[in-house]
Amino acid sequence: MYKILEPIQVGPMQLRNRVMYLAMAKGLSTPDNFITDRQIAYYENYAKNHVGLIVTGACITFPDYPSKLPMQPGIYDDKFIPGMKKLVDAVHSHGSKFLFQPWHPGITAYGCDATEVKAVADFSLEEIKELQNTFVQGAIRAQKAGADGVEVHIAHNYLLEQFLTPLFNKRTDEYGAQNMENGLRFTTELIGMIKKACGAGFAVTTKINGNDFNPEGMTAEKAAKAGPILEAAGADMISVSAGGGLTNILGMSADGRSPEGWKVPLAEAVKKSGVKIPVMATGSLRHPEYVEQVLAEGRCDMIGMGRGLLAEPEWVVKLEQGREREMHHCISCMHCMNPVLPGVSGCTVNPLALRELEDIVLKEDGKERKVAIAGGGPAGLEAAVTLAKRGFVPVIFEKKPEVGGMELIGSVPDGKSKLKWHIEYFRNEVERLGIQVNAGKEADGDDIAALDPYAVFVCTGSNPVIPGSIPGIKLPNVKEVRDILADFPEGKGKQVVIVGAGLVGLECGATYASRGNKVTIIDMLPPSDPAATSTEQMLAMGHAMAAGIDIRMKHKLLEITQDAVKAENLETGESVSIPADEVVLSMGVSANNGLYNTIKDRFDRIYNIGDSDKTGLIAEAVQSAFDTAAALD
Repeated sequence: MYKILEPIQVGPMQLRNRVMYLAMAKGLSTPDNFITDRQIAYYENYAKNHVGLIVTGACITFPDYPSKLPMQPGIYDDKFIPGMKKLVDAVHSHGSKFLFQPWHPGITAYGCDATEVKAVADFSLEEIKELQNTFVQGAIRAQKAGADGVEVHIAHNYLLEQFLTPLFNKRTDEYGAQNMENGLRFTTELIGMIKKACGAGFAVTTKINGNDFNPEGMTAEKAAKAGPILEAAGADMISVSAGGGLTNILGMSADGRSPEGWKVPLAEAVKKSGVKIPVMATGSLRHPEYVEQVLAEGRCDMIGMGRGLLAEPEWVVKLEQGREREMHHCISCMHCMNPVLPGVSGCTVNPLALRELEDIVLKEDGKERKVAIAGGGPAGLEAAVTLAKRGFVPVIFEKKPEVGGMELIGSVPDGKSKLKWHIEYFRNEVERLGIQVNAGKEADGDDIAALDPYAVFVCTGSNPVIPGSIPGIKLPNVKEVRDILADFPEGKGKQVVIVGAGLVGLECGATYASRGNKVTIIDMLPPSDPAATSTEQMLAMGHAMAAGIDIRMKHKLLEITQDAVKAENLETGESVSIPADEVVLSMGVSANNGLYNTIKDRFDRIYNIGDSDKTGLIAEAVQSAFDTAAALD
């Protein structure tokens, strides 16, 4: 038996296993902070799938404070208790435990100007007591709703962490950061107040940072000092995280550049401090074999997953049933950080994420009817797997020697290797379900007709946009970005110009730069409005800038020569020449719908899926494929 599946005692709570769903602010409440049916279905799904402990994301506790996250659950008024209770009861009905997370952002400004928030030093002693009492009232409401406890959030650069270190705390009184005891005084007093108000049967767990990426902030050594102090104050568990919006946002939720379990050493430092209460590790934990090793080595007592469970809510159940190879692991793509509308998946690899209220159940009515699938990329593979689960017999035609499509190529740039985890999932499922794959075979209408298929799914992806009117665009030193990623060139010291500052161009540029090349990226568009830019795009731009890439927006490509790129600065009208040993075209894509248009009148049930219909993200292609395959009748 896996150690991760063993029960564990956390204060007054007996947990069925050692897995915790971590707090994520998914914005599923109403605008005025009431719990919704969609929210209940979301959390209940984790309980149905045997997650031992579940906690909400940041609960609105101080409604009059200018900084707050939108559409989060409120615990600042008794009017919220009925909805809170409905949520708790739903989770409890499946045997899981549930915590609320009272929250104050401090100087982290959400939806307000930075001048409107208050620093730690700005709170009087009287205001500190008022803050503590308000936190306690939130905990009391959680208890009245039947919750098993609360998580005291001392991490991610929010108010309680801002008391901990000189990085944020400039006070000189007993709540100053002269030492860890004083820095934690607000928190230790709060733990005692909650224990007194709610009794010994109500759990108070804590969450701290082990790294703020700044020597004045939290470090593993400081977290180790904090552990025994929190335990002495009455904390029932310590979860260890890192970063935050004020120090390093990727420390809180890492992208693909951070390896699996990168925060485990931070939890290990707290564990080695000698505390007897459970210590929980976090940090891109995905694979059962890795998690089991961490627990077996005594580096922590529990593991926490947020995005890992969003991607695979059945993680625990599949582990219990020996179905590890059926797990689709989070690839740290950051897509889930983008706003999500109802009916749209919030995860690249899980087309049902945040759609739990729809209660989609695959009908097993395929009756071994054949379905031809043209294209073995993410859309074609998702369609095939979904259809096979329904009892259809999908047959894939893939023109390349192996399946994976653009996701396989997309795994090449620095920080993108986790995309291979998604491809591995598909390959495992193709093998398990016995799906026929005709690799190295580009399907045509006659190939498909020879199957006499019940339905046809066209998932042929996209074509690169290459404007033939640009002088020099066919020179031997000019390559399309897909060709570069398919066989990334070795060598350093080259001058590389990339045309196109989209996601792929930025990622390709950062990879060139990391290998010792001088990179310039040009794009005729103006800089993107951050409010309208995806998380993935913003992070890629940040990585490119950090790599020292010269990014020139509002520059239009005019001509390519054997040793330079000529462009027009659209702001000044000036013509510029940029030295270039290699030129990479990343100018966007268009739908590869030729096959669909050729054969659409030959078959009664034919569907154009993914980029071959409408170019977009992998997440959009996967959901489109799943939804179409699930609805086929």
